[in-house]
Parts: sequence; C-alpha cells; structure tokens
Amino acid sequence: MSKIILSINAGSSSVKISVFSASKNKEPSQLAETQIDGLTSPPCQLKYTRGSQTICKDQEVKQEIKTQQDAFRYLLDELINDKDFPLISQKEDIAIACHRVVHGGKYDRPKIITEDTYHNLEALRDLAPLHNASALEIVKYCISALPSTRNIAVFDSEFHQTIPEHVYTYPINQEIAKKNGLRKYGFHGISYSFITRSVAEFLGKKEKDTNLILLHLGSGASACAVRNGKSWDTSMGLTPLAGLPGATRSGSLDPRFVSRGLYLKEADGDAVWYSTMHLTSGNSPLMQPLIYISPAPKKSSTKNLAGNH
Repeated sequence: MSKIILSINAGSSSVKISVFSASKNKEPSQLAETQIDGLTSPPCQLKYTRGSQTICKDQEVKQEIKTQQDAFRYLLDELINDKDFPLISQKEDIAIACHRVVHGGKYDRPKIITEDTYHNLEALRDLAPLHNASALEIVKYCISALPSTRNIAVFDSEFHQTIPEHVYTYPINQEIAKKNGLRKYGFHGISYSFITRSVAEFLGKKEKDTNLILLHLGSGASACAVRNGKSWDTSMGLTPLAGLPGATRSGSLDPRFVSRGLYLKEADGDAVWYSTMHLTSGNSPLMQPLIYISPAPKKSSTKNLAGNH
C-alpha cells in the first residue's frame, strides 16, 4: 500500500511542499508541488503544479502571510481543499512529513523527530535563526495538527560531515573550540548531495569517482568542493553567515569592520550584516538580478557572469 509523503522546505524567503507517493522497495513518485515565495519581499506569490499540470504560477496571495508557519498552513489547506487531488482530502492521509532543517550540528543522517531530537535542534536555533526557528515551528505545528504523521528531519549540514578535521577546524584555541562546538559545519548540503548524484549520473560516473566545484545561488549562496563524491570543503562555516553574500547576509567580512562603524541590524536575535544584495541588485533580495548569461561562444559553452547587467 502506498503512503503519502510531504517534503517540506522552509527557506528564509519561501516555503515549498512537494507531495510524493511511496511504496516499499519502489522509488517515490512526485504527485504535486506547491510553493509560496516572497516572505521577505511581499506580496507573497503562490505556485502550484499537480503532475504535469500547472494550476497557478506566481499568483498573488491575498491572505496575509507573515511567517513560514503561516505559509505552510496556507499551502496545506490548498492541498486538502483541492477537489481534483483526492489523495489528500484530510490531514490523516499524510503518513510522513520530511522537514528540511538547515543546522543539524553533528547529525550525519536524517533523524526521526522525537522529543530528544527536537530539543537538540532547538539548541542550535541561534546558529541558523532564519531557518531552524521557522522549520521547528512547522515541525511543532505538524506534531500538534497531524498527530498520526511521522516527522523526519533531513539536515543541510549532514552532507558536510565528511569534511576532514584539518579543514573544519578553526585556527583558534582548540580547548575553547571543542568545548563550544566552534567548527565549520557547512550548509545547502541537500542541494549539493542532489547535484553530485545528478552530475555523476549525467557523466556516467560513479559518485566516488566524481570531483566537482559546486555553487548554490539563491536567496542564500555558497560554494562547495566535492572530492570523490563527498564534501571536502565549503564556504559557509559555523553558521550560514560566512562565505558568499546573500539576501540577508553580507558573507565573510573582516571583523575589524565592526570597530569601523559598519551598520548591523538585528534579525531574529542574530546580528546580520545589512545585505550587499540589496545594495548591488537595486534593493532586490534575490540573486537573479546579479546573474547574467552571456551569448554562447561558437566553440565553447555558455559562460555565467556575475554582474549588475
């Protein structure tokens, strides 16, 4: 008997639900996908596809949506109330809810969310406040509103647990570092894991024979070096603040900037640099205005050039 699985991705500016049907010893098949974008740059917009049919695209949401939990509840209601999607007609139809959780600490694989798991993840909220907090709010809602559904956390940091010790270790007092868990964790790992598998398959290679330099460019941005199919190094560190600039992050900056009067703003209890994305893309928090695809040269592949074009 097949089961209905929700894959829930609570990003910093969007919430996406992908619906799958799964049976034992078979690959899951995707049935639908719905998403709300624009949480950090309203008005929010709704996308909904059912199978190969586009139900709506970039439709403005009239209802007030302020948080990721608001967005999740709206999307869940859309699925349940869709008369043309009878596979989910009530909350009890959902067997498993898989949650993307950005910071999983030292977890190196997905975990069933028990009371202990939840409390361990709560302790990491301050290291990824724009993501872990919203993901855990959705988890809490699912535990309450979908009591028959099993909740599973899949971590963005787990892919990077293969980073060697000499790479993830910061050049600081090691007694203090180990006592406080101060090390490079890395993020966007779910994306990098998928890209690594897909590229290896496309090239006809085994993952263990695949070496790549990967970029994840969106509201958040990072780079990753993949060696023999495993993460070897990545630009993000203890938190997602390090590395490349993004919608709510300036990326890595010399600490001396603080004493020189660089403006900081508080966001969800975390000091977030006023994002360079707002300054370089005409006040847009997204990466698209900064990406320029040049015409393909006659004898080489298309180049991706970053610039304000």
